[in-house]
Amino acid sequence: MDGISRRAFMRDTMATAGATLAGRAFLLEPEALAARSPRGVAPGDTIRFGIIGVGMQGSGLLRTAIRLPGVECVAACDLYDGRQQLAKEIVDKAIPTTRRYQELLENKDIDCLIAAVPDHWHKQIVVDACAAGKDIYCEKPMTHHVPEGFEMIAAEKKNNRIVQIGSQRRSSIIYAKAKELLDQGAVGNVCLVEGVMGRNDPCGAWQYTVPPDLSPETVDWETWLGAAPKRPFDKLRWTRWRCYQDYGEGIPGDLFVHLLTGIHYITGITGPPERARSGGGLFRWNDGRDVPDVMTTLYDYPKFCATLRVTLNTYTPEITRLMGDRGTIEIHGETVTLSPQDGLDRQPCAPGWPKKIKAEYAEHWHDEHESKPGTQTALESTTFYAPPGYDEDREHLWNFFESVRTRRPSVEDATFGNNTAIACHMANYSYFHKTTAVWDAAAKMIKG
Repeated sequence: MDGISRRAFMRDTMATAGATLAGRAFLLEPEALAARSPRGVAPGDTIRFGIIGVGMQGSGLLRTAIRLPGVECVAACDLYDGRQQLAKEIVDKAIPTTRRYQELLENKDIDCLIAAVPDHWHKQIVVDACAAGKDIYCEKPMTHHVPEGFEMIAAEKKNNRIVQIGSQRRSSIIYAKAKELLDQGAVGNVCLVEGVMGRNDPCGAWQYTVPPDLSPETVDWETWLGAAPKRPFDKLRWTRWRCYQDYGEGIPGDLFVHLLTGIHYITGITGPPERARSGGGLFRWNDGRDVPDVMTTLYDYPKFCATLRVTLNTYTPEITRLMGDRGTIEIHGETVTLSPQDGLDRQPCAPGWPKKIKAEYAEHWHDEHESKPGTQTALESTTFYAPPGYDEDREHLWNFFESVRTRRPSVEDATFGNNTAIACHMANYSYFHKTTAVWDAAAKMIKG
């Protein structure tokens, strides 16, 4: 608990939460990772990894991974020279660096890979890694186009590799508790799920700062383009690639994917949604991008519908809410709150009846129903908190390395990642084609 007592933590938390928590509160315990020390991993079990892509997300993953027990970074790849230098600074030793990720595939000292590259490169790197016998952690969303996902699944299975997609909600103890509550029937039958989040700053809208030394000499632009349309060197497209459909998926691929991963995990969804209908627009960040800065999508699943709303123009906390006929489960930051409802009438629903008939009917009605006047009790909410300093990125990476070490199945394999990615593609298809996107499972394609 980093020197903070549970009692003090709960006292301070409840004081700031105030009257919104009219119920009980519990502190969740993290998984075994937090209790492990470096001595808990035998030297022979050390996992040696290489990283492909050391940008914003990749550098964060690298910093987290090297602090895990029994894990060592032995090589890095990036097409920009500055990020090769950054990798050495983070690892704090002169690891070999290269622009060619194929060199990492050929390196016999590397057990597995972390790939944090633009979306249009995900498929090729994962397929090549699997063919080379390397397990791989690939950032979300898994794919840039729908057909790629099935190629990646085939490569994972054919080569018996561990593939883990990098949406950390899948390893979060908060989402695990929400799933446990739902599986226990705590809120009954869930018919509607909501997911919202919002940002309100240039960085959050992907207006990343261009490195001052970026040039065709310091970055391999032609290789970076890969399968994307060829065009002259463009600093903004390289730096702010999420803003362009040639390389990324905009809001669905960057942000919907987190909400969808959590929803699929909690509800046990094993396939893409049946339909998606999107709206939105580009209302603020008119900087040449070709993706919207506001998007809302309604998804139809077999047993419930889900609405996702994300904006880059107003900050709003990330919230996922599952609504059932016996209450709600709400995930808000590092908390999950169960708010039960009994869904019962307190008296006959007969407002237009004469008094005598209503009174006579009510007498018999109360004998046949659970609820009677004066018997209603307050339904207490229960909130579960992640402990101070809890890091779901750390948990997700740890799960990957443990899968590499033990060969246990990945917590977020290519099939899971593909289902989530398809949902993202459906949102974009609906928005850009101005129609309802329908998933054709037999044809493995989106239709309008």
